[in-house]
Amino acid sequence: MEFYDINKFPAKEGLVLFPISMGKLSNKSQNQKTYLNYITFLNKKIPKSTSPKAKVSGIFIYTESLYFNSDKKSKDLKSRFLPLINNHKTGFIRLISKHQSFIQDAFSYLSWTQLYLQYEGDFGTNLSKLKQIYKKDELFQKYLKEDFKSMKKKGMLLDENQLNFFLEEHLMAYLLPKGKIQLPNNFINNHEKWILVAYPGKPLKAHIYLHQKNFFKLDNPKNKYQDSWYDLEEKKVYDFKRINLEEF
Repeated sequence: MEFYDINKFPAKEGLVLFPISMGKLSNKSQNQKTYLNYITFLNKKIPKSTSPKAKVSGIFIYTESLYFNSDKKSKDLKSRFLPLINNHKTGFIRLISKHQSFIQDAFSYLSWTQLYLQYEGDFGTNLSKLKQIYKKDELFQKYLKEDFKSMKKKGMLLDENQLNFFLEEHLMAYLLPKGKIQLPNNFINNHEKWILVAYPGKPLKAHIYLHQKNFFKLDNPKNKYQDSWYDLEEKKVYDFKRINLEEF
């Protein structure tokens, strides 16, 4: 399977979603300067036929409350993550303010907790459904365990907390391109015609499987990227429908 870069974005307005891993906020892979470079590159993919004011519109999604799936005290997590989120956001705003080619309103910033409220359904109920699906689906279990093995760090265990972390992360990242979560952005202003999830790294097998099986029977035909993932490091777009997970 060969995957390639996007040549040009669709001519109509769209959003690029940038999920931010809290453990990588301050390192090179997800710091402000790195994202400025990513966005500068993505801007080149806007068709010339669009408005001269058209720029990549992006939403940074900070995953702070996803890490509540742990035994650590919430006050400790808050004291650790809040400064990181604030520094990342304000630092990026300062960076783009120095470049006249960027539009401040084209970027917005959401916490993971806000996504629960922006979802049109009951996220908790659907997360419980996904957990029940996982318990019965041996392939789902297999791919998630393979993902864990590939990224396992010293001291990490695939315990209940880690499993809940993965499943919540995958469900939210599935719902976003399916158009089920309202995404505030002053520049696009709810007129997005496509949504692309972009992250520095390949998609995980369990996440691909969730899209392929489409357990919740969701379809967002106006979004050509509803079952895709853009790897910001490799500059490749992965079409989940084309992936053979046994060979991936």
